[in-house]
Amino acid sequence: MRRDKIRTRTRPYAATSIAALAAALVLGSCSTGDGRTLRPPRFPPPETTAPTTSTPEMPDLPEIGEPNPSVADELPAGVSLTMVAPWPNGAMVPARYTCDAEDLSPALNWANPPAGAVELALTVVDLDADGYVHWIVTGIDPERTSVAENEQPPPGMVWTNTAGVTGWSGPCPPPGEEHIYQFTVHALNQPLEVADGEAATLLISKLNEIAVDQGSVTGTYTRAG
Repeated sequence: MRRDKIRTRTRPYAATSIAALAAALVLGSCSTGDGRTLRPPRFPPPETTAPTTSTPEMPDLPEIGEPNPSVADELPAGVSLTMVAPWPNGAMVPARYTCDAEDLSPALNWANPPAGAVELALTVVDLDADGYVHWIVTGIDPERTSVAENEQPPPGMVWTNTAGVTGWSGPCPPPGEEHIYQFTVHALNQPLEVADGEAATLLISKLNEIAVDQGSVTGTYTRAG
């Protein structure tokens, strides 16, 4: 009971003190002591906001695995070098280009060589025979877009292939086996510089290092068993 009485006595006192303090603030703020009268303060005081800083908007980033448009825009036009052979891509190579017939190098066409290429090269590799190389021609004019059947395009240089032949050796897999042959045109940013007699597989590796673009087509061949 004594605690309850103390509470009832302190409540009027606190309310009276708060009211008296507010009145004093109002009277004091209305006079400056030099005859001027100020506006009465507003309750509650106006809200203030913290200064804001602008954050530059970040561009939308591509999803993982998607091409970056900004990078694609910086690439030179025509970087999709494509190769076309006398047969549909992945189909059987005609016998005239193999060891079973005339064994001629096929006519090949390509498109969209990059503008920065200084020369082109042609290679043919057996993908089922540990990279057996059938043909390497380098130093082809980058303005050319084709080679005729059994032609050595000037001023191209023909290298010795894995069979030890300086020139073309057509598909010739073991009887009954189907092999896949990859015909590739390489766009190079510098001339191929290797020692004479360099192994054909090392020439292919060097071409892959200095190529700025490549286009390929494949063909299969099976000899009668």
